Amino acid sequence: MRKVVFKSVVCGAAAMMLAGFCFHPTDVKAGMQNYNYVSIDSGVVDSITVNGVTVEALYRPYDSSVDMDATYSCAAFVKRFYSQVYGQNVYGLNDIYSTPLVDSGSFAETSSPQVGDIIRDNYSVHWAIVKAVSGNTVTVIQQNAWDDSYTQAWVGATIEIGDPQYTFFHWDGNTAAQATASGYTINYDQPQIQETTAVLSAKVDNPARYPVAQVGCYLWDANDTLLTRHVEDCQRPESRFNMWYDVQGELGIALTPGTSYKYQFFVIQDGQEYAGEIQTFTTAGAAPAASQASVEGEPVSTEETDNIVVPDDEAVRSIGKVREIFGWEQAQALEALGTSYLVQIGMDQETQYFSVPTLMEKPASLILTFQNGRVAKAQWKYVYSSGSDTALAASQALYEQFCRVADPRMSVERKSVCTQPGNMTSTYGDKLEIVQDMEGDRPYVSVTVTSAFEEIFG
Repeated sequence: MRKVVFKSVVCGAAAMMLAGFCFHPTDVKAGMQNYNYVSIDSGVVDSITVNGVTVEALYRPYDSSVDMDATYSCAAFVKRFYSQVYGQNVYGLNDIYSTPLVDSGSFAETSSPQVGDIIRDNYSVHWAIVKAVSGNTVTVIQQNAWDDSYTQAWVGATIEIGDPQYTFFHWDGNTAAQATASGYTINYDQPQIQETTAVLSAKVDNPARYPVAQVGCYLWDANDTLLTRHVEDCQRPESRFNMWYDVQGELGIALTPGTSYKYQFFVIQDGQEYAGEIQTFTTAGAAPAASQASVEGEPVSTEETDNIVVPDDEAVRSIGKVREIFGWEQAQALEALGTSYLVQIGMDQETQYFSVPTLMEKPASLILTFQNGRVAKAQWKYVYSSGSDTALAASQALYEQFCRVADPRMSVERKSVCTQPGNMTSTYGDKLEIVQDMEGDRPYVSVTVTSAFEEIFG
């Protein structure tokens, strides 16, 4: 029952004039895959090593100034990479039609990207660097790419060569390809499968005895959600060596019985990743019973509640109540709200769903995300009873009402985008988000508080 919206980039004309330092999380990135999100607490979330030089992808807490920041924007990383690795000044990263410019030599479009090439998003103003190439799959390293809460960084995203959303640019002075050489062959063994773990192994042929520095493994579920990317140092100069991982014991992932997974081994030489083919396996035992369409205690909307219209004062009060809960201690929230009807456990957070019928006079959900024992995100969400034209019109009216009452009260200007058909998203900096979207074939409206803003509601 987890739903995550992965967003990407648009910039206004003013932002585009400032050296391309932009990546406001708005449009859905249809082409990028491999949704792996990590904490930005350390400031460094990813790195790439080319010609012996390591360049780090840097993050700080998001606000609108990041989009044009000379250190943290998407274009800033591209410029820093070429400056540190090649001593070149790259510029002209202005819009979806720009070809990068450089002090020495030139960039040209390429359909055969190499490590260090520049990536342009043709649907929004965003720039990145090719970190690795495996077959037709390109692994991206980038800055200013976020999850839907703008609190975690998107690391390890992948692009398929030929996707029209992306253009690759190769600089004629790029020597990254000559700094490494492929020639590895990963020959997988039959996995040893149990109900909650598996031992995965392979023999790596390295006939040229290239100096392998690291090895690792990707593990995905059947829906291509990345569960882990495990990397370890491994100095192996042999012409053939073995790799193996106990999924639960070494990768730290407890598998589900009767469930399919995918995995892929890789080796790293001089910062470039060389991967084998993706493999699949299914754990032993019987799969758990499929979850029901509804969860016990989940609020149930009706045509009658869909059509309830409340005064603007109630919309103001409702936003204020959601804001009030932000930052509460978990024990305080549970005492005030009672028993949740759904709990989801993440790597470093816990999300609980509560039925709340007292806001907007609608049976809605209050969805609280807890980190370090406090509410780090608070969301009110009402899902309509059907996908009828009447329900769609009512959801549009409710969305517009929330925006109407928020506009004069928020200290930051609203930015509204249509990220996909049926969606409208309005954000007020990193403080408040109002969304009209679809859940299956039914519309919903949500109000999400993502920081402790001081504006007065209620």
